[in-house]
Formats: sequence, C-alpha cells, structure tokens
Amino acid sequence: MCGIWALFGSDECLSVQVTSAMRIAHRGPDAFRFENVNGFTNCCFGFHRLAVMDQLYGMQPLRIKKFPFLWLCYNGEIYNHLALNKKFGFKPQMAVDGEVLLHLYDRFGIKKMAALLDGVFAFILLDTEKKKVFVGRDTYGVRPLFKLSTDDGFLALCSEAKGTVGLGPFFVFIDVTRSVCH
Repeated sequence: MCGIWALFGSDECLSVQVTSAMRIAHRGPDAFRFENVNGFTNCCFGFHRLAVMDQLYGMQPLRIKKFPFLWLCYNGEIYNHLALNKKFGFKPQMAVDGEVLLHLYDRFGIKKMAALLDGVFAFILLDTEKKKVFVGRDTYGVRPLFKLSTDDGFLALCSEAKGTVGLGPFFVFIDVTRSVCH
C-alpha cells in the first residue's frame, strides 16, 4: 500500500522533512516524490508509491490542469470511481481512481464529496485558493491516517505514526483522524 505524508507550517529544514517522510519508504517501493507547494512556505507533501493503477501517470501529489489550486495525496481505493465519473460526466485525465475526488470536491464541496465515496481510503486535500486542508479516511479506518498538530498552526499527517516522529520542538501527540464520511 502507498504511503502518504504532508507537513504544513513547519520551520524544520528540508533534510529533517525528507528524513521524516522517508520513515515510511517501505509502503511504496515503486517511486517516491517530495514536493513543496508553490507559493506556500513550509507546506510540502511526500508520497511513496505502490503502483497499482496508471503506472505512468498516477504519481502524487495528484494535480490536474483543470484544478491547479488542488493538491491531493491519497492511499487506498475508491471502488465507485468509474460509476461517479459516468454519473456526473467527469472526464478524467488519468486512469487513477483518486482523480474523482478532485472533480467531486470542485463540484460539490468536501462534505458531499466524502458522502459519495465508497472504498477504503485516506486522503489529504489542499485547496490553495481557499487556503484550506481537508483530511479524511474511510469510515472503518482501513487506511489509517495519523495527525500531529499544535496550537500555532503546525500540522503533520502520515500513513504511519512514525512518519511524524521528530518533527518540531515538542512532545509528539498522535491522534487517529476521524472520518469525514458519515
């Protein structure tokens, strides 16, 4: 299974961030990407890929030309992505199931998007236009997502708790995120 990692509001140097993201390298042996978000300081994504679908174009953070303000990292599978694409007339640019999240979010917002999903998944969706981060996972928590946050705006998210260890000058508090779906 893939490994997703994101950091928002960190003053840590790049080497500390990459080292943190690499703690979950075993989750995705096919490829790795670490990417800073354009125009947003201290905001980055890490992704370890296990290529199951669209081996050429399925790298993350997932971004498409139609929504340049949306950044998506997700793990798992959206079982009903084909049915949702057909029902709402979406024209996917890639053969990855997660692209439907971008289309649904743009058309309906986060709550309806989450309510329409069927599958096992965890996601981190950044909307740079609205300056908001949305985090969700399947109702049963099949694909876990761990959160580390502070009152001053620091947020770290990862598929495994160990991907947040050593970030920031504070004690690590790990909380399993709640589902946005139901």
